[in-house]
Amino acid sequence: LQPGLLRTAHGSVKARWLVPAVEGYAATLSPLSRYQLPVQSLIIATEPLSDALWEEIGLRHGEAFSENSRQVSYGQRTADNRLVFGARGGYRFGGQLRQDFTLTPDEIDLRRQLMVELFPMLQQARISHGWGGNLGVARRFQPHMLCDAAQGMAWAGGYGGEGVGASNLGGRTVADLILGRDTLLTRQPWVRQPGSLSRWEPEPLRWLGYNAIIRSFSWEDRTLNNPASPAWKRQLAWRLADFMESRMQ
Repeated sequence: LQPGLLRTAHGSVKARWLVPAVEGYAATLSPLSRYQLPVQSLIIATEPLSDALWEEIGLRHGEAFSENSRQVSYGQRTADNRLVFGARGGYRFGGQLRQDFTLTPDEIDLRRQLMVELFPMLQQARISHGWGGNLGVARRFQPHMLCDAAQGMAWAGGYGGEGVGASNLGGRTVADLILGRDTLLTRQPWVRQPGSLSRWEPEPLRWLGYNAIIRSFSWEDRTLNNPASPAWKRQLAWRLADFMESRMQ
């Protein structure tokens, strides 16, 4: 990837503007690899559930939901009455991308346990599907759009798993930036100047930092969810997780 030129194994493309909006796959483009952390997000789906179960669960109109821990779990009722449920992610040393998203039994089990914690009535529900994908996380955990006219390059990304709506916004914003328009979109705080993006730390600091943060969040969840945890331990778990979260900014 160079100004005005994209080289691939099968040929090259020249263009006035390049827009490498590839999210987690920025790890494959050397000029961009330190700006996006490729994280794997995994999700499961139940078999179609009975009307009686849906009466207990709610979500009559296909609402999406998430819970409020630092490690967010989320889900939605589908048109064919399944519950789709996602939780947790993973990071591979060196920013390696995951190519095969056939979930292992352990990966399915972890998400099933978290789902049943929120919806105990699904204890006997069969998991029919599991899949995932690589997403991109920016160093400050904030999406960004920018345009470098001198290099002929525009970029949008860092959606951190929220890209369905945000990528539409990013595309419209980048279009305005390339065309030199002064619009409401181009004046938003996620529009950055060239050279202003923070890079992720080099390995092994990246891998160590990611896992330290995730472990502190997991310990906080276990401690706060245990009614027998003493007050001092609950306070310590919260303070540690809060400190680790502040290191993400």
